Amino acid sequence: MFHNQSAHFVNGITLNVRDKETMKHFYHDILGLAVVNESLSIIHYEIGEMNHFITLNQINLGREPLTSEAGLFHLAIKLPSKTDLADLLVQLSEFTIPVNGGEHDVTTSLFVEDPEGNGLEFYVDNPIEDWSFEDGKVVLETHPINVPHLLTYVSNEKWQGMPEESMIGYINLKTIELNRIKQYYKNFFGLETSSLETNHAIYLSSNGYHQHIVVNNWYSSIKRIENERTYGLACVDYHYPETTHKRLTGPDGIQFRFNFYKVF
Repeated sequence: MFHNQSAHFVNGITLNVRDKETMKHFYHDILGLAVVNESLSIIHYEIGEMNHFITLNQINLGREPLTSEAGLFHLAIKLPSKTDLADLLVQLSEFTIPVNGGEHDVTTSLFVEDPEGNGLEFYVDNPIEDWSFEDGKVVLETHPINVPHLLTYVSNEKWQGMPEESMIGYINLKTIELNRIKQYYKNFFGLETSSLETNHAIYLSSNGYHQHIVVNNWYSSIKRIENERTYGLACVDYHYPETTHKRLTGPDGIQFRFNFYKVF
């Protein structure tokens, strides 16, 4: 429903990285993503078995983005169950990966960074009947995670790699001043406002989901430049069934690639 062929959502990202081998240890050995193909400079991972992908592209002597520059805030990967989330928490702890967490009415989430500082969220959707709404919009307030409660879901098998039903749930992007990009994201992505807007963030989704794209300027204000040679986010892949394959570069400089990956 929320990520089927009729929905509009992110189903891949490309990250420019400094050290592919260090990143491979994190994404393959710790997270257990499946390698689709690999070359000297590129490694292509599938998230689950839904044609959602992360591509790591090693570049030498790349450009360091400014902290205040538009780019990736975090990529949110949806897991099938709280058991998967609990097993992942144990896995990350065993590898001494720093983890933060949060509870919403809509999700239970873990937040980490990969070795090069790219933000990742792993989350489980709570039942829709538990979601809270205000003026027809979903409430996304964050509360501290109840770690002891989450750990009651740990399985005997523990983490066995990314489950088959895993997928990219949404993306949270750093952007420029919101009044300069608001209409761009509303007009060109087939999305509707899903949560109450603030002065610093817009939440957009399709098919009634809580979020598919979030854009914020909590810490950012400068346009992304030189995507091909800048470390971090290089490109976002986006499923938009009503249009053809095309590329967009928005007012904030973030590159999107529409309908590059087929959706099952």
